[in-house]
Amino acid sequence: MPSPPPSAHTFGSTATVSLLLSALACELLALSTGLDWASMLSAGLYGAFFLAHWRSLLPYPRRLGLITLAVAGLWGLHQPSLAATRGLAATFAYYASFVAALGLIQCLIARLPQLGELHRALLNGPRALLYPRYLGGALALGALLSFGMLNLLYATLRPQLDAPGVGAETRRNAQRGVISCALRGFALVPLLAPTSVTMAIIGREIPHLGWIDLLPFGAITALLLLLLSWRGEHRNLRALPELPWPAARVAWGKPLAGALLGCTAIVLLALYTPLNPSQAAMLTIPIGVLGCLLHWTSVAKAQAELTRTLDGQRNEVFIFGCSALLGGLVAQLVPLQGLAAPLLKAPWLLHALEIGLLLGIPALALFGIAPIVSLNLLAALLAQLAHLGIAPLGPAIALVSGFALAMLLSPFGPSALLLERLSGISARELSLGWNGRLALMALPFLLLLPGLAQL
Repeated sequence: MPSPPPSAHTFGSTATVSLLLSALACELLALSTGLDWASMLSAGLYGAFFLAHWRSLLPYPRRLGLITLAVAGLWGLHQPSLAATRGLAATFAYYASFVAALGLIQCLIARLPQLGELHRALLNGPRALLYPRYLGGALALGALLSFGMLNLLYATLRPQLDAPGVGAETRRNAQRGVISCALRGFALVPLLAPTSVTMAIIGREIPHLGWIDLLPFGAITALLLLLLSWRGEHRNLRALPELPWPAARVAWGKPLAGALLGCTAIVLLALYTPLNPSQAAMLTIPIGVLGCLLHWTSVAKAQAELTRTLDGQRNEVFIFGCSALLGGLVAQLVPLQGLAAPLLKAPWLLHALEIGLLLGIPALALFGIAPIVSLNLLAALLAQLAHLGIAPLGPAIALVSGFALAMLLSPFGPSALLLERLSGISARELSLGWNGRLALMALPFLLLLPGLAQL
């Protein structure tokens, strides 16, 4: 039986911290049964937790919370209906639970010794394909582990960089190659993965527009970014020393079988239930993680481990839920009825809107506004336009592409800040310095992409 991971630091008592686990369970019950009261209870539990632990949040989520509270006060002056209030509470609970549910996969990372051999596995193959292997590995792991992928790739890189005979220049180039692949692979997640935040937001705000509709355009964007960046970063990755496999090689069969089983369950749920792929992942991952923990340990220890994991993600859970709530509030305060007729009569106005959406998210990200906040605001407004008869596919493609560019370029993004802390390289150099040229080369092609939806 695998040994449990070391205890995580907690900020509060088990009783209050377990509110997060209870809130997640209530929202998953609401998702699988359609019970409105379960979603309302989930929102209340999340609210109680964050009120009790407000001081433990980082400065950015606290500022976001105060802004959302101010906008909610303005919205409240318009005498909102009970149905609108319930809808906003359900929105907060749903998006907070999306991050919490997918983040539980972190419980398995410390229990999989195979992950320590990650770089050996990626280096094992033709050197000419080294860059796409690393980029694809970062994409696949990012879709499952979210920010845990960044920790994993960098932590398992250290033994290679510290190997005998690795000089300072080789170490620097190899580190840049891996970090760059981690950042760029993570930026591909919103383009391709059904578990990404972009697909979760668009799938909920515009139910008839799903992952399958956006996937071809995301694949084109991902292929474009791969081809434009292959030559430059391949040279850095070739600096990685090839280490021999240990005598006792770790078996990958069970982890790969488990991942395949999970993906199959997500696909089947999305095909044969009303759930979209993002919602199916929200149910499948927590159930799979809980099953593994119960196989390895007792019920009490499994509950404690789930609680600690959610506790460590409180900032991400709050930011995602709060930004969705802010987006919903702004969408109700900004009436868009007058825009529908001009957009329907003048196609060039719709293209101008798509360009504004694609450029707006990365531009705001450069000034410190988190892309997830911009995405939630704009997706809520896009849902209004779709309700008024505007075809949403082109603007949705622009949103997804803009979000991917923001993840590449923003020095304020969580991925750049996390890698800055791990590597000691400034977030501005990691994002703008390494990815600015790539973004400028890709931008002309990306601006044409939403127009393909009209063909």
